Amino acid sequence: MRLIMNVLQLPRELLAHTLHYLSYTDLVSFSATCHEARLFIAPTNQLLWQAAFLQKFDDPRDRWNSFTQSMRQANQERESTWDWFTELKKRIVALRWVEKGYASGSWDGQGQEDSETLQVIETLLEIVDTAKACPTPEDLQAGRKAEVDDRELSKNLGLLPTNYDFTTEFDALVRGLPASVVKKNLGSGYGVGDAAMSMPGGWHSPGRPATRSQAMVQWDKLVRSEAGSRLHVLCGLTEREERDEKALGRARRVTYDWDLMHERNEWGLLKADGSGEVDWRRLEAVCVVVVRQFSMAVRGRMILPQGFCFSIPYRTLSDPTQPDDWAGAQGKWFGTYVFLHWEDLVDFNTFRNSANRSTLENGPEACGGLMKLKLNLNMSLKNDPKLNTNLPICKDLPPLYFSGTSRSDDFQMATNIRGMACLAPGGREVRWRYIVQ
Repeated sequence: MRLIMNVLQLPRELLAHTLHYLSYTDLVSFSATCHEARLFIAPTNQLLWQAAFLQKFDDPRDRWNSFTQSMRQANQERESTWDWFTELKKRIVALRWVEKGYASGSWDGQGQEDSETLQVIETLLEIVDTAKACPTPEDLQAGRKAEVDDRELSKNLGLLPTNYDFTTEFDALVRGLPASVVKKNLGSGYGVGDAAMSMPGGWHSPGRPATRSQAMVQWDKLVRSEAGSRLHVLCGLTEREERDEKALGRARRVTYDWDLMHERNEWGLLKADGSGEVDWRRLEAVCVVVVRQFSMAVRGRMILPQGFCFSIPYRTLSDPTQPDDWAGAQGKWFGTYVFLHWEDLVDFNTFRNSANRSTLENGPEACGGLMKLKLNLNMSLKNDPKLNTNLPICKDLPPLYFSGTSRSDDFQMATNIRGMACLAPGGREVRWRYIVQ
């Protein structure tokens, strides 16, 4: 106590400077020593908690300064009301949930994320969105350029797990499954998707078989929030998800639903309200279907670059010889394509209310070979009416137009490609549009 009293008798400026070197856990321990210490490190001491925040996380102001104009405007209110203590506390709670599942539950009785889980998801997204991505304004002044391996410089990304290092709770959070169901059935001989069939709330018991239509309806009760779907897309597929046929069936039912594709979203992965914004639920489903098949197409020759370290917003390793190519369109690309057999696709969309309607969980799906695209900027295509959109876009950066060829890994005959890339409303996502001839 004598030592503590001597510390507290220091001039306030010197005491504050000394405490700036302590971690948030040390500050909490210091506050427990006496009433005066607790008052000194109160949440209102923003400079002190700012220092504690920046010891563990990247400075969010670095990312805010590198946003497009639209995103900077959207974040102005958030920046002005930013509370270092509150934001630090939210992030610590979210990371503890990821590591040990501290949340009381993942889903409510209606198959929706509860408020606690949704806050964890939104906090994790903010950790990704504010991750350091070189070059920052300071890096640019120092002459530093973006490199492939500079993701390791981000404190934020170092705190998030990789796709093959997930706890059960985080696997459930990313995939949209009740964590209790995942934990109960891992290693039991049942797939994670099969386990979800035995949830309470009117669903059938484990010993009672479900019809194909029952299984589809019950599984689809798990409705993702937009934030939950976006977290899944940025994270990528988890190791358990790659083995889960029920999860694949759920994704296929969204991907191949004809009712979700129409002129209002220009037959793409956009919302149907004419806003031009991303439909994250559909994008999530397409990613699940395509990523699983991509691993088959590459046949172990390459690893898909997925995960948080590849999902830092507003970061593109642009070619210095093409300074106008802000989306990195020009260059070599690899991809694949997948599709259902035509008869299966028609049956699925025609017999919607039939008990025999396919769940698309175990049916065959064709996978194209590895496709190699070679694209070049071609701004002469800007007057092509088939490439331009009638939906709103963000004009902070000009649309890019490109053309090139697509060549299969198995066949040498090339296919002509032309397309356009633009910023989606809000300036955060890039919308790509291709025409294959």
